[in-house]
Amino acid sequence: MKIINKIFFSLLTLFLASPVFAARTDDGGAGGSGGTVEPPTLGEGIDGILDNVMKLIFPIAGIVCVVFIIIGGYTWIASAGDPAKIQQAQGTLTWAIIGLVFVLIAALIISTVTKFLA
Repeated sequence: MKIINKIFFSLLTLFLASPVFAARTDDGGAGGSGGTVEPPTLGEGIDGILDNVMKLIFPIAGIVCVVFIIIGGYTWIASAGDPAKIQQAQGTLTWAIIGLVFVLIAALIISTVTKFLA
C-alpha cells in the first residue's frame, strides 16, 4: 500500500504543476524592449470561468477515479479469499465507477451550459 501512495502522490504532484503563461511580443518573441506584452486572460464571463474550471478539475477527478479503480482491483486480488476484504474491494470499485460516471455527466452538463451561454 505504501508504493501505491507514493505513485499516487507523484502523479498528483505531476498533474497539479501549473503551466507557464508566456506572452509573445511584437518583435517575434525575442524579448527585446521594442515589443509590448499583453497579460494572459483567464476568460471572459461565466463561460470562460467554467471552461477554466473544466480544464483543471475534471482531469484530476478522472485520474483520481482511475487510481481508485486500480486500488480496488489490487485489494480484490490481494484479498486471498477473505469475504470482508472482497466486499471492501467491491465497494471501492463501485464508488470509483460511480464517481467516474458522475464526473463525465458533470463535464457533459457544464459543456452544454457553456455552449448555450457563448
